[in-house]
Amino acid sequence: MSPVLPKDLVARIKEETDIAAVVREYVTLRAAGTNLVGLCPFHREKTPSFNVNPHRQIYKCFGCGEGGDVISFLMKLQGLSFPEALEILARPLDVDLARFLVDNDEAEGERQAFFRAQESAAALWSEAYWGREGAEARAYLEGRGFGQEILRRYDVGFAPAATSWLVEGLTRRGVDRDLAQRTGLVRAGHGDEPFAYFRNRIIFPVRNIAQRIAGFGGRILGEGEPKYLNSAEGPYFSKRELLYGFAMSRIPIARHKTAILVEGYLDQIALAQAGFGNGVATCGTAFTQEQAKILRRGCSRVFVLFDGDAAGIKASVKAAAAALAGGLEPRIGRLPAGEDPASFLLGRDATALTGILESAPGYLQLLRDLAAESGRGREARERAVKRAIEAVAGVPDPIRRALLVDEAAEVFGLARELVGAEVARHAEPPRAPGAAAARSDPAGVGAARPLQPERGLLRVDPATVEQQMLAHALADETGDAAEAMLDLWPDADFALEPARRLHEELAAWREQRRLGGAPPPAGFVQERWHAHDDGFRRLVTDLLTNQEACSTGDHVRVVRDCRHVLEQDRKRRRDSDRTRTRAGGRGE
Repeated sequence: MSPVLPKDLVARIKEETDIAAVVREYVTLRAAGTNLVGLCPFHREKTPSFNVNPHRQIYKCFGCGEGGDVISFLMKLQGLSFPEALEILARPLDVDLARFLVDNDEAEGERQAFFRAQESAAALWSEAYWGREGAEARAYLEGRGFGQEILRRYDVGFAPAATSWLVEGLTRRGVDRDLAQRTGLVRAGHGDEPFAYFRNRIIFPVRNIAQRIAGFGGRILGEGEPKYLNSAEGPYFSKRELLYGFAMSRIPIARHKTAILVEGYLDQIALAQAGFGNGVATCGTAFTQEQAKILRRGCSRVFVLFDGDAAGIKASVKAAAAALAGGLEPRIGRLPAGEDPASFLLGRDATALTGILESAPGYLQLLRDLAAESGRGREARERAVKRAIEAVAGVPDPIRRALLVDEAAEVFGLARELVGAEVARHAEPPRAPGAAAARSDPAGVGAARPLQPERGLLRVDPATVEQQMLAHALADETGDAAEAMLDLWPDADFALEPARRLHEELAAWREQRRLGGAPPPAGFVQERWHAHDDGFRRLVTDLLTNQEACSTGDHVRVVRDCRHVLEQDRKRRRDSDRTRTRAGGRGE
């Protein structure tokens, strides 16, 4: 169940957040009258059509139609849920939403305690890394080419070898032994004596989408096994659903619509140090479809950049297949044998890696190339084709799957019918008719075309007239125009689905108004529009953006005139239909 956030708290966060400041983190804006304009982050364009209205605290792109407020901006750009976006905006304001994001107070207390313990441990390990205990760890990372600035940015730490060091440090910071054990930071040893889970390891904090520390990865310093150790799985740390570095790279990923996937924590840090801010790393597991979906929120393409040895190539093929099934377009960068991303970048500039990424083949091309390189002839090629068919069959989008069938047939030189038949055989059986509702137009607004005028009739576009009426209903802060529209048109019989939903929202506004304490119609709708889809927000921002055109004048009169025009248009159409029906009857 979605968390319920108090409306006054949501309103406070929106009021205290400067939408222009948030948008400027992603878009270069310049003044244009009372608005700010820039290149839209949601589609490619050369002429700025993205507008920010600081007064109304909304944005609108007149190129692609995207629009909303600061919350929906983050939701759309970073692929966040409403609570996730709100939590990110609340942090700089020192507003704690945690107790509203869980189902009960007991769970909230445990959640807050968990993150407090993780952050306390991270602080202790960071102090140790930059203190005398971390001298050897610093020497190791400096020898691998990592600078202080990037290591501080990623809060890299060091866990000393002493078993009691962490327990004592956590106790000083108010984290008792019981909490430390519940969060997995310490374990119970012989005689129930606690010992630190991470010892003699370089520590890499792993943050979730809300930038809270969910767990850690630790690399052994010197000899020892396992080389890498991760926090235990739990309610707040799931290696299948987390990506190291994503908290920092999500903005560059959304900006470039591309991500670079690596295997190791140090590989990801090396990318960032070299200027590739859109890198992420898996957390000690194979790349999963859950992680692919996280990336898919902000980008469509991912470069898989694993180690250049045989094991790395094998893992790259698996990761690319998962990316394909998760809706991403994978490209596989191939490093020289014996190199990983961190070692490759050591002593080379960024252009060397850029060249590898630019020439990176797609998944199907890679399978073909690997088969050819193996020297095993038809056997290797057959295995590559079967692997390709299995991967394509796992793609859920039928249109994309069909295009991949075409591509696979071309890449491997096979008949399209043969490849298509094999993919169909491997694919999951289709759902029974009626098992799922038909998908509506994702934008909502484009689902219905404006009605075409009949010959001899006055050319009226009902959708345009309806939107003019709704714009005046929102523009009138007294609410009289909205009341008049609801009285004149009690049924939500609109040409476009988003307009019907806006009518329903205004009906809800009237109910609250009658109970007392309702804001103006526009404010009421904006408070609740995150419960709707992009199509609804696009329509409302269109209407709000155009309010300047109807800011003066008699709003109630315009609403009545619009309703009259729509009624006359419908009457003429009904008369025309009856005339055609009678004419058809005589023709028989």
